Amino acid sequence: MRPSDSERFGKYWLSRRIGEGGMATLYLGTAEGPDGFSKPCVVKRIRPVHSDKESFRRMLGQEARVAALLNHPNIVQVFDFGEVEGENYLTMEYVEGASLNHLLRLAREEGVPLGWASALTVGMALADALDYIHTGVELNGALTPLVHRDVSPSNILVSGRGAIKLTDFGIVKILHTPGVTASGVVKGKYGYMSPEQVKGQDLDGRSDIFALGAVLWEMLAGRPLFRRNDVAATIAAVLAGAVPPLAEAAPAVPNGLQEVLDRALASRRSDRYESARQLHDDLAALATADDVSEARRALALRASLIAQSGNESLSDVAYTGSHVLYGTREAFIADDAEGDTLSIWVAVVTATVVASVLLWIMLLR
Repeated sequence: MRPSDSERFGKYWLSRRIGEGGMATLYLGTAEGPDGFSKPCVVKRIRPVHSDKESFRRMLGQEARVAALLNHPNIVQVFDFGEVEGENYLTMEYVEGASLNHLLRLAREEGVPLGWASALTVGMALADALDYIHTGVELNGALTPLVHRDVSPSNILVSGRGAIKLTDFGIVKILHTPGVTASGVVKGKYGYMSPEQVKGQDLDGRSDIFALGAVLWEMLAGRPLFRRNDVAATIAAVLAGAVPPLAEAAPAVPNGLQEVLDRALASRRSDRYESARQLHDDLAALATADDVSEARRALALRASLIAQSGNESLSDVAYTGSHVLYGTREAFIADDAEGDTLSIWVAVVTATVVASVLLWIMLLR
């Protein structure tokens, strides 16, 4: 049953705004049909300021076209794509719970870490989802590998029933398909980018593996691995590739977890896991079924409490994984944003110099 204050939008009723990113606004909605049919959903509407920009409309269309092909239990489903009075939208699965970003933030505030079993549980679920998209989906009659390019806590959702899902395929990289994204354009969140992504180089699935490694390290240590107070410092940290030992940041983790993260977070992509499936299997070897089951219940309880809190200030990251970058600039650049691309390269060059100096000083010691 729809709320009395809901707004009609095409065939959907929108009850409230639940998030806003660089390209679109997200609403909690309801799809209604005959004989009392009603289904909750999330409606992603392109922001009015961008509604007349072909690049943004094309990006939303690409997200819908690609995401609608994905069918995996750890990926948020996209149901519909259309236009209402010149405004494009897509409709996706409603995940009642919270983003991992929100769970991490509350864990820091409460001083209660999520724990190593939760990190392994999230890691296995996300590695399975990444293996699915990296292996390839049927696109234009061919099996086409994808790279997510924005694996980060705000794009990882945990439902009140313990489901763990990856969302936001708005900047997905379609491999082997010319003209989809411009070479040298950086898209994603700096604190979770691989070194090659920061540099605007060609990407493959190992870039997502690096990002997932950064997420897992943050879950274990209770603080971000590479995030700093400004973009240049964050990029410098990524390029320097220094990963503090887990023994210092997160004592009492299983033996072997350090080696897994070292391999996932290797600065040179050739030193990383070749596939997300390999990462999944190594993580699975470190946890028992009971560990995973208990961790999933604990995550579900935390997510459920957040969803039931009714705190409007929390809704920017709950349910949808809308873009959040902890106070540093989100690298979301349209194809025509030449000035922004130039500023990114200035930051990259600056960070490279800073990282080189830091490494040189360390060597001199």
